[in-house]
Amino acid sequence: MTPQSMRLFLLLSCVASTEVLGEILMRPSCAPGWFYYMSNCYGYFRKLRSWSEAELECQSHGNGAHLVSLQNANEASVVANYIIGYQRIQPVWIGLHDPEKRHQWQWIDGALDTYRSWSGAFQRGNKYCAEMSSKTDFLTWESNECSNRQHFVCKYRP
Repeated sequence: MTPQSMRLFLLLSCVASTEVLGEILMRPSCAPGWFYYMSNCYGYFRKLRSWSEAELECQSHGNGAHLVSLQNANEASVVANYIIGYQRIQPVWIGLHDPEKRHQWQWIDGALDTYRSWSGAFQRGNKYCAEMSSKTDFLTWESNECSNRQHFVCKYRP
């Protein structure tokens, strides 16, 4: 390799390294035990909590964290796959609820209601809080009694 081509190679290597390093430095970090996806941090908690207790625990982590709002199928799939890495049996609370008990579901974090993934029979009885169903590998949702105690997922934007 000639000295001129060696300099060009080193220069290009530095530029490529700077771009990769810049990408790493620009990507925000999540709290320990949380994972990053599409500008958000997600934490899965294998603690048994009622829906309101789970929401309070999410908020206790700061950074504007709430029970997870799922905005599209890709985000829902990433979260579901993460949960499957830990368990496949226990349903998991998400941030969707019907606070007025009028079948007007809304996300606790105020996110727009742009995506739904209800299973066939989602509303039976006094069930006003939503969960990711373990029966479908967490890809569909069911309503459940808010006082039930189960695992949960939190989300915040770093």
